[in-house]
Amino acid sequence: MSGYDSSWIIDALISREAQYSTCILFETSDPKRFIQFVNFILHSKGYSQYRIYIYWIWRGLLEARLDPKTAKIQFLPVRPVLNPSSSSPLVQTITRQIPSTARIRDLNSALTYMDTQFMMKNQIIFIIYGLYKPDDNLTSAVRAWILDDTMYEKKHIIVIFTESAHKLFDDETLKYMIYKRVPISSEEERKAILEAIVEKFKTKLPQIAKVDINALVQVTAGLTLHETESVALESIRRHRTLDFKMLQSFKSEIIRRHALLEVYEPSYGFEAVGGYDVIKDFIKKNFIDVLRNPERARRLGLRLPRGLLFFGPPGTGKTHFAKALASELKLPFLELKTEYIVHGIYGETERRMARALAIAESVAPCILFIDEVDRFGQRGKFGEHETTRRSFSILLEWLGEEERKTIIVATTNRPEDLDEAFIRVGRFDYIIPFLYPDFKARLEILKVHTSIMCKVPLAKNVDLESIARNTEMWTGSELRELVERAKRIAFQSGGDYVTMSDFEEALATFKLSPPTEARIEQFNRYLTLAEHFCNDVRFLENLRRSMNIGARLEALKEQL
Repeated sequence: MSGYDSSWIIDALISREAQYSTCILFETSDPKRFIQFVNFILHSKGYSQYRIYIYWIWRGLLEARLDPKTAKIQFLPVRPVLNPSSSSPLVQTITRQIPSTARIRDLNSALTYMDTQFMMKNQIIFIIYGLYKPDDNLTSAVRAWILDDTMYEKKHIIVIFTESAHKLFDDETLKYMIYKRVPISSEEERKAILEAIVEKFKTKLPQIAKVDINALVQVTAGLTLHETESVALESIRRHRTLDFKMLQSFKSEIIRRHALLEVYEPSYGFEAVGGYDVIKDFIKKNFIDVLRNPERARRLGLRLPRGLLFFGPPGTGKTHFAKALASELKLPFLELKTEYIVHGIYGETERRMARALAIAESVAPCILFIDEVDRFGQRGKFGEHETTRRSFSILLEWLGEEERKTIIVATTNRPEDLDEAFIRVGRFDYIIPFLYPDFKARLEILKVHTSIMCKVPLAKNVDLESIARNTEMWTGSELRELVERAKRIAFQSGGDYVTMSDFEEALATFKLSPPTEARIEQFNRYLTLAEHFCNDVRFLENLRRSMNIGARLEALKEQL
């Protein structure tokens, strides 16, 4: 398959030749990777002496060969044989009575047949494809073959393609295998697919030759080879060309279909973030400017930033800020759907975590947002939940990869619960506290939600400054809800404008939870946490000074 990256195949076969194991397990959800492997083997001189058997769920046991006329793959059904080595007339008679259409369809029969073949012949590649749930007989057979010296001597190779290694096999079995995660797709591979499609249709559809292939290659990042080809062909059917917007929309839909990541296209940047000027300025200088000028950073030997951890009380704008950051950087914003990552089936949580990270990395550069990251990175939970431990290990390993291109923005309300390995230097560039907004920030948040995020017709008597003064210790999300309540009150009263009395009535109906007294304690706790976790002293000093924290706390104590 011209243009496809075969390095993952070569790497696995080298490990087999080094006798690391007789069994190779490829983890992939792309059916084209299976066909690519079979093609590679059948066209490789080094494996020309091998017989290729495939157990393909539903289709049964097949033998793969190249058609001598067309050089295309033939999948030939394997007939059941009682004992092919026996010369007994009775056995031969019974064998002749087996219908010519009979096939070995069930897995157990296929395993038994192949076990006989392994003992009789040399150099067999047995591929198992399409299984999606564990099977005790498969595990027993694989473990027996892996540990059998005869399998090494006869140079047999067992190859298993699966979407989830942990779903099929336990850890004890996996450790004896050559375990490879197959890449989703590379730029070169997607380009080869799209160019082949253009070449195929350019005679019938002249306009297709004018498309920007490089732009389409970028927009299809994150799609498998099969998905890339499918969406391109669908675009031709619908629009008679390769439509950029359709491919972009399809990719977002494909990512959502996995139910692991949500894709957003933020419309607003920092202009829609009320207050937090010190945080915006710090991240702009230390994060955004570096990412916008990568060549200059590289000349200075400066590593590009790759992660931020936000912590603070719920509702203080951490998620909103992360989306605005994506807009400022003009990068895709992917949110890890943590509620769909954790799964009760053994091995499924790890598979989903690995799959989500692989998708994010294939779309990179992008921002991967993980809300409540302490769900995966809590200390002291390893012994209680084996699944949490393994998924945490996958996330931790990925965070430490030097080649990682994805920018991670994570949030937590409880940074003290995070494992030290998770927050040490190198995982996140900066750990940023988001505290209850001060007067200036509250005023700006009110302006954002009445003039930027939504154009609200305000009566002339509306005094946003007065509202900001009366909402000390309110969060940004509560201020947004206050505006919504005032709008509803105005609507119910039949007014065309939102008046000050609408806001006053909304304020009177609002009940803070937790109440202000508890929030003061919470505020002090987060200040202490900021002293401990924030890894830039000058930034923390500027934040304290800008928010006038001491005076705010004293004023609140007097009021209470």
